[in-house]
Amino acid sequence: MSIDISQLSAAELDELIVRAAARRATLEPAQSAQPPEKAEAIVNPAWHTSPLPNGVLFMLRHPGLGWLPFILPHEHRVHLTSLWLHQSLLFKPVEVAAEPATPAAITPNFGTGGSGTVH
Repeated sequence: MSIDISQLSAAELDELIVRAAARRATLEPAQSAQPPEKAEAIVNPAWHTSPLPNGVLFMLRHPGLGWLPFILPHEHRVHLTSLWLHQSLLFKPVEVAAEPATPAAITPNFGTGGSGTVH
């Protein structure tokens, strides 16, 4: 199948992406519950968080998909806080000459320092 998207505006592409994602969510096989072994990662994305009565709104900005909102229950917020603190205390950051402006291919470090837990 070939779909020509070259003439679509940003607004039309946004609508197509939203509709395609909603359709994909209804199809089998479902997306894997486990993260992939390799992924294209956005370096230092913009993010936003705000409290909710029973958890927290957590949003990450993807340059192509826009703001991706997630609502996490309170216990997951606490778990993430402890995981990120644990990782910060155990690992030293790798020296980076400059942050790339494009997505970076990464291999997640699953199972190290409490990371890799899927909820």
